[in-house]
Amino acid sequence: MGNVSAEDKTTGKKNAITITNDKGRLTKEEIERMVNDAKKYEDDDKSQRDRIEAKNGLENYAYSMKNTVNDEKVADKLDADDKQKILDAVDEATKWLDSNQEGTKEEYESRQKDLEAVCTPIISKMYSAGGGMPGGMGGAGGMPDMGGMPGMGGDAGGASSGPKVEEVD
Repeated sequence: MGNVSAEDKTTGKKNAITITNDKGRLTKEEIERMVNDAKKYEDDDKSQRDRIEAKNGLENYAYSMKNTVNDEKVADKLDADDKQKILDAVDEATKWLDSNQEGTKEEYESRQKDLEAVCTPIISKMYSAGGGMPGGMGGAGGMPDMGGMPGMGGDAGGASSGPKVEEVD
C-alpha cells in the first residue's frame, strides 16, 4: 500500500491517492474452489495423459519400423516380401491414426500390439540370420561380441580367455 500526492505548481491544485494491492487478487474461497477443481479433474488429466502416451507410442513405433526397413543397411538383409509386409502394416497403422485422433488408450495399445505382431517376428528373423543392428553393432541379435563373458559369445569351448587362477602353497 502506498500514498501518492501530486501538485500542479502553476495552478496550486493538489491531489492525493492511496494505492492498494487488492485489485486482481483471489479470495480465499476462490483459491479453495480452484484447488478442489484441480483435485476433481486429476483423474481425467491422468487418463488423458495415458491416452496421449499410448498414441505417441504407436506413432513412434510405426515411424521407427518404417525408418528401420527403409535403412539401406537393413533393407539389404530383409526379404522383399517381409519388407512389404512391414510397410503395409505401418501404412495401415498410420492411416488409422490419422482418422482416429481421439481414440482410447486401449485402442492405441491394441493397434500397437497388432503392428508389433507383424514386425517383431520379421525383424527377429533378420537379426537371428546374422543381420545385426544398423549402426555397426554386429553379432547375433544385434549384440556386440561380449568376449570372455561366460555364455555371452567369445570362447564357447572349455578354455576360457578370462583370468586364470593358480594355486600357490
